[in-house]
Amino acid sequence: EERIRALGLALLQSLKKAEALVEKGEAPLADDGRFRHAEFRQLLDMLELRCSSKDADALYEAVSSGSDGIAANELRAKVRDSSVIGDMYSESFSNVALTVALSLAVAVVIFIIKGAASGFDFITAYVVEDSLSVDNLFVFLALFKYFKVPPSLQNYCLNLGIYGAVVLRGVFIFAGLAAVQSFRPVLLLFAAFLIFAAYKGLTADEEDDDEEEDGAPAEPIRNLLDQLPTTSEFDGEKLIVEKPKGTYLATPLALCIIAVELSDILFAVDSIPAVFAVTDDPLVVYTSNIAAILGLRSLYQVLAVAAEDLVYLEKSVSVVLGFVGVKLAAEVIGVEVPSAFSLLFIIFVLGAGIFLSLQEQQKEKEKAAAPAS
Repeated sequence: EERIRALGLALLQSLKKAEALVEKGEAPLADDGRFRHAEFRQLLDMLELRCSSKDADALYEAVSSGSDGIAANELRAKVRDSSVIGDMYSESFSNVALTVALSLAVAVVIFIIKGAASGFDFITAYVVEDSLSVDNLFVFLALFKYFKVPPSLQNYCLNLGIYGAVVLRGVFIFAGLAAVQSFRPVLLLFAAFLIFAAYKGLTADEEDDDEEEDGAPAEPIRNLLDQLPTTSEFDGEKLIVEKPKGTYLATPLALCIIAVELSDILFAVDSIPAVFAVTDDPLVVYTSNIAAILGLRSLYQVLAVAAEDLVYLEKSVSVVLGFVGVKLAAEVIGVEVPSAFSLLFIIFVLGAGIFLSLQEQQKEKEKAAAPAS
């Protein structure tokens, strides 16, 4: 079941490519313009979704819902409405809700131990870190596509990425605390970095998004990966394979994991200044980060399904970055911004991004359903 879900999720992420094949007349359709077992397996091959024939047939049955084939113009709707995606989406939402509930329980404990201000700071930091995790997860999605990671191995990569994030955040947090405690004005550098990151996020246009659509890692990461001797084939969960001549080569899986871990470092550079804009209490900083990271797996599955729908979410995250940057700079010069106000503002901005995204999605559905004039 886990393999079929991973395969269904990978197909969902590849629907744009599948629709482009249909539009160009290159999709493997039957004579009546529908996908059946054989054509569906061919489509998965063309989309480079590696799987067994048994798994491909199992996914076909789930997507077709027992009907006589899948019409080309219904592929997106059939995949989105399939039991594979629906069950995973519901389960992931439940897991996200459980993670949030546990984080609120931690906030209550901090409230009791350290007071109301620390409790509010924990919740605010948690919401900020969770929202920044969205960008982290979008990069994971793109990297899996770029390296053509088989669906059955994506969870393995994701888990390693999450474990790496836990370790790296700890290192960066305590390094940041040491810097802040020894030289307080370093917070102004953090604030400037956050405001610049917000500016870049808000001013990025569609052309920038198109350039990044292939999911290629950042240029420094690509340059590093290009130096490694590699093989072009995956070999299960192996990271290194030995060739007949006694040489060792890295597999594409190893390259993807390296890119994921290096991306973790890049995102920690955003994340740690953001949490210092909320508080410099070591307990609150680290627990809020870990609480956000531990919910990444469930959040990943939600975003993997909803990524195309939440078109304004990344802009909302950029507004949050800008706000925490301004808040940090204000507090360095002696202007205190109440934690309760910060929390409400951040929740409002993220909620507005989700609401506007859903409104846009509804408009597109109505436009698609309207009869052609």
